[in-house]
Amino acid sequence: MALACALLWAPLASWAAGAAIELAVPMNKSVSVSLNAPAKRASVGNPGVADIVVLGDRELQIVGKALGATNLMLWGKDGRVLSVYNIEVVHDLNTLKSKLHALLPGDPIEVRSAQENIILSGEVGNMARLQAAIALAESFLPECIKAETSEGGSVQKVLPGTGEGQDCDKGKVVNLMQVGGAQQVMLHITVAEMARTVLKRMDANFNIFNLGRNGGIGAVQGGASFPNALNPDGLETPILGSLNGSAGAIGPVVDKFDPSMPVIESAGIFLNYLKGDLFLQAVLDISRRNGLAKILSEPTLTTLNGQEAEFLSGGEFPIPVPQGGSNNAVTIQFKEFGVGVKFLPVVLDSGRINLKLNVSVSELSQDNNVALSSSGTTSSFVIPSLSKRSAMSTVELGDGQTIGIAGLISDNVREFVDKLPGLGDIPGLGALFRSQEFLSGQTELVIFVTPHLAQPIASGRPRLPTDSFVPPSDRDFYLMGRMEEGAALLPHRIQSSKGGPEAARFGHDF
Repeated sequence: MALACALLWAPLASWAAGAAIELAVPMNKSVSVSLNAPAKRASVGNPGVADIVVLGDRELQIVGKALGATNLMLWGKDGRVLSVYNIEVVHDLNTLKSKLHALLPGDPIEVRSAQENIILSGEVGNMARLQAAIALAESFLPECIKAETSEGGSVQKVLPGTGEGQDCDKGKVVNLMQVGGAQQVMLHITVAEMARTVLKRMDANFNIFNLGRNGGIGAVQGGASFPNALNPDGLETPILGSLNGSAGAIGPVVDKFDPSMPVIESAGIFLNYLKGDLFLQAVLDISRRNGLAKILSEPTLTTLNGQEAEFLSGGEFPIPVPQGGSNNAVTIQFKEFGVGVKFLPVVLDSGRINLKLNVSVSELSQDNNVALSSSGTTSSFVIPSLSKRSAMSTVELGDGQTIGIAGLISDNVREFVDKLPGLGDIPGLGALFRSQEFLSGQTELVIFVTPHLAQPIASGRPRLPTDSFVPPSDRDFYLMGRMEEGAALLPHRIQSSKGGPEAARFGHDF
């Protein structure tokens, strides 16, 4: 028994003095192996991973069939083990390396294989090159073979390596690459607003006053005050004072009567009549106003990945701020207005861009202004109000994609009526005893944002907005009324979106 065991382990003991040979075989390709002695037998641990083709007693080929690892043992004619190969069937990395070098020559990309996965490492110039390298490596992943059972029996279905919902392991591309240098993000914003207003006004104001021997009678539409009308010994004044600085008064002397001064804002009719003890004043203000406002702002701003950027095109107006104390000190603070943009871009590994942004468009308005008067003087300081449209949001977009972050559709109608009860309701004639106003406003607003991965262009390539301006000569300015010479011969709008000597848009090329 002991002799039999010694004879069985003798071939393995003789081979144990050597080491196993590590051999990598590309999938679906073969590697030729030459032997030092004639081989009589061969054994493959897993024929599904690799197989052999015998070319002679001293030469054979190892064919990679599927990703994985196995071993090959060879015996000689004397029954001794000639050699043992540890075989790993890997992706065709040499072909992949040559493709990457041909398509991306400036990027030192390293390629490795781990089981069924492809590992890419190194540094690439930009995110587009990184995505191209990953897509090329994914094309080298094997197709999955999934067994399906039908009524006629078993059939094999080949599933593409990029398919979804598969239950077979096809491997994946492990991305360890980094984008070299700092990435720059250009943000293009479009703020478009259209506003329409319709104003209709009919304002009737009249003052009628008649002084009799024992009293007076009158009518007022539009407001008046009678501070001394009930006091017989009160201040008396003529109905009309002196005109054009001439001495003397016009009209009878009556108790104090102070009618509100009517004003015609746009168009209307007025009437004044004075005879004896009768004073008549009537103003009819009738107007219709249509308004149209268009606002289009397209700011563009560029910053580094992960760095906040801010842009403002407008101005500042002063606001007085009292500080208190015994000296009543006042300081001045400034409030910004105009087109403002703040955004923080973050470029993700997938190439998409995460944006945290704040967009505002404001302009000075006189609708709700505040007038402050200075003590001891008759002057006043007017602080205007702001009409503002703003949006703050966080979005995620691909390079060159556009999304609307805010929108508004507004339709407002306001009506005001001031009338004498009863008389103001008379058809036709009642218009003289009432004042009414109708105001309608419609507003449409939309804000779009478009991020780009930007790259600087060569110096001297972009055309500037001032390139087409030529100062006018004396003849063009005084005789022809031109503000720039040959303006019709030079293009004002640049058509090309790429940088180049022929035409280019001011900014970055992307």
